[in-house]
Formats: sequence, structure tokens, C-alpha cells
Amino acid sequence: MKLQRIALIVFVGLAFAFAGDRIPDYWNLMIGSAFTENHAYPVLQKICDRAGGRLTGTVQNEKAQDILIGELKALGLNAKREYFEIPGWVRGDDDVRMLEPTERKLRAVALGYVQKTPGFQAQVVFGFSGQKKILDSLNIKNKIVLIGYERPEKGQRPLRAQVIRFAADKGAKAVLFINRKIGGLCLAGTSSFQGDPAPIPAFSITKEEGLWLKRLVTSGQKVVVQMTVRSYCKPVKTSNIVLTLPGKVKDKIVLGAHFDSWDLGQGSIDNGLGTAILFDVARLIARYHPNNYYTLEFVWFNGEELGLWGSKKYVARHQNESILAMINMDMTGRVTGFDAMGFDEFVPLFKELVPKLTGFNLTQAVTNKPWTNSDHAPFMLQGIPVITTNAHLDKDQVNYYHSFGDTFDKVRPDYLAQSAAVISILASELANRPQMHLRRHSKKQIKQMLEHFGLDRILKSENEWPF
Repeated sequence: MKLQRIALIVFVGLAFAFAGDRIPDYWNLMIGSAFTENHAYPVLQKICDRAGGRLTGTVQNEKAQDILIGELKALGLNAKREYFEIPGWVRGDDDVRMLEPTERKLRAVALGYVQKTPGFQAQVVFGFSGQKKILDSLNIKNKIVLIGYERPEKGQRPLRAQVIRFAADKGAKAVLFINRKIGGLCLAGTSSFQGDPAPIPAFSITKEEGLWLKRLVTSGQKVVVQMTVRSYCKPVKTSNIVLTLPGKVKDKIVLGAHFDSWDLGQGSIDNGLGTAILFDVARLIARYHPNNYYTLEFVWFNGEELGLWGSKKYVARHQNESILAMINMDMTGRVTGFDAMGFDEFVPLFKELVPKLTGFNLTQAVTNKPWTNSDHAPFMLQGIPVITTNAHLDKDQVNYYHSFGDTFDKVRPDYLAQSAAVISILASELANRPQMHLRRHSKKQIKQMLEHFGLDRILKSENEWPF
């Protein structure tokens, strides 16, 4: 009798262990639908082809929002707009051309927040990597400073916003940044993270033409460039798109991706990928696992490229709500693992999920290293634990980041399906684990974490350090 009781206890214990390891039915339903139905791909194609690049404040951005909201509504998901105003920027018909030693219109792209400037001519000088000590040593007053892409031999490479300030303080007329990639590409970007008008014009130019100018200047040849800047700053009203799936409690987990893009291409990779994946994650959870313990809020942020405006505005607007965690999707390719972003409490969950998702080849498994400059940052700075995924992008996808070549033809439907499936499972598991006791961290804890990972330097250089 005693042996039978022991055997029964062992059997029951094993049954519970096997049940705990069994893949939930809704996981398989989500995975199957993500691949066989894959709503992400056609929705992204519609946004990219019918609206194009989605610079915040433009007609194209508004049109793309209408498309996304309409597609959500077709699924029975009622998303809303949360409006806000930001320092906006309008790209004009700018003109940058070399006059000496020969005449040529240069392929140049103004950085965000560059302000309208009447035409002028100035000689070009080479400013190496743009470090302050280098610019201080050169005669750049009333000159156009050409900045290379190489890393300096000593010290840190300054951000573009810093280089512009350094050059302006020394009386320079403008700055030209040489792109680091071949193929006639110009790299779009912002000149300010706070929306301040640039003190002097600043442009991205191609590697090929930039190296041409550099060869001329460094060989002693006089190079004169003429500029006319028609781009300008103006306040704009825009909105985030917010979809809420209520849970058993109001405490919520935010899933976010930035919706806007630069205007040169179609924003298909940055961040059409995150936009489309978030759409399909919302579809999959609403269909296969709508009843969760925590509330799930899906947010398509606007204005990320100009300075994380949408996520900053969202965090400020919802600061008194109980936000337990944030999952960010920015240029999310084929998921290869999970990143706890310095928040150790997520690591056990990740280690549990990875061996259960063997078919997804999560080669990077679990990492725990935070980074900045995307929509998770405003949450992180408020002490809200954040998550991102490790992901793979093909060379032809990542190569055209922020440039004309960021177009829909480079999107892979299998990457969208794989990521939507994995992130849907991650979000569903996180939304039903009250035993994790997720909580906000104190300012002191966040400050120490960021300093530990060396992120205080970049945040300070961007004037984004709040401590």
C-alpha cells in the first residue's frame, strides 16, 4: 500500500511537470495564424505604397494613420488617436552645389530642424570627426565644415548635434556630414533631440561626393560650395495611435513601435517592420488570447525620428497610471532572442521561453544590455522596466536605413510572421504572470543602472540625462 501511494504521488508529480512543459494551445494557434494568415505584410504594403514616407506632420503621415486605423477597425479593434503638438519640421527644396574648382549640384539631405537660410557661398574646410578640440584648432569662421565618418584615434566621436553646436560656436557657416555607406546614399537624421532650430545649416552628403570634397580640400585645392536652405521649422499637431485590450486589472503592459519614418524612402524597414509586427501582435492576442490578467495597450508612436516625441508625450500623459512594463519594436527583424535591457526580473521568464520555442532558432537566447535612442527610453527613464528583442536583418535591409532605399521591396514576410508569433507569446505570458511582481524602479536605481552600462555619456551628450 505504501509503495502504491508513493508511486501515485510520483505519477501525479510527473503529470504536473509534463503539464507545465506542455505548449499551450493558444501558442500554436498564434504561431499558425502568424504564418498562414500573416496580416502584417499586406498591411505594411498598403501603408508604404499608398502613403509613402511618414515624416511627422506631413499629409503622408496622416494618410498612413488612417490606413492603419481602418485596418484595425476591420478586425473589430477600435483604436483611438491621442493628439499632441511638437516642434515640427518641413523639408524644402534645398540646394547644395559646388562652385569651385568645378560646378556640380551635390546630392545632399538637410538634417531635421535645419532652418530656412538665404543663399550663401563659403569655402570648405575638413573638420575630421568634428571633435571640439579639433574644430577649436582650425580656422572655420565663415567656412563650411566637412565632417568625415571615421572614428577618431583618441576620444569619443561626437554626435551630429554636438558637432553642429561646436561649429556654430566657432563661427562656421554650415556643416556637411559624409555618409559612411557607398552607393550614393544620404543618411537622414535630426540635428536636435529637443526640437531646437539648428544654429547653422547641416546636411548629409554621399560618401562618394564627400570623399571627393575631402581629397580636394586636403590636397590644398580651394573648394567653394553654395547653399540655399528652404527647409524650415514649424509646430505641428499629430497623434499616437492607441489600442487597449482590457485585462482583469487596470495595471498595464505597453507594446510599442514608432509609426513615423523619414521621408526619403517609404520607411518600410525603419520602422515599417515594427509598425506591422505590432499590428499582427494585436490581431493575434485579440483573437486567440483576449482575456488576460493585465491590460495590454498597443501604441504606435509618432515623432520618434525627430526626438522620441510620441513616447515622451505618452509617458507624460499616462504618468499616473500603473504601467508595469514596456515592450518596444524598432526595426525588428527575425527574432533571435530577448533582451532584458538591464532589468534582471525578466531573465527567468526569457530563460523559460527560449527552450520552448525551439523552432524559431533563437541563437542569441537571452541578453541583458540596455541601449538608447528609441521609444523605450522615456519609459526606462521613468523607472518602467522595458524589453526589446534581439533580431536579425539582412544586409540589404539594414543598409538603406534612413535613406532613399528604405522601400517595401526589402521586407520579408517570413520575418514579420516569425516576430509576430514570438512577441505575441511573450506578451501573453507577461500579461498573465502577477507572480513576477513587476514594479517601477526608483530614480536612484535607474541612474545606477544606466551608469553601469555606460549610457549616461550618450544621454548627457544628447541633453536627455534627467538626473
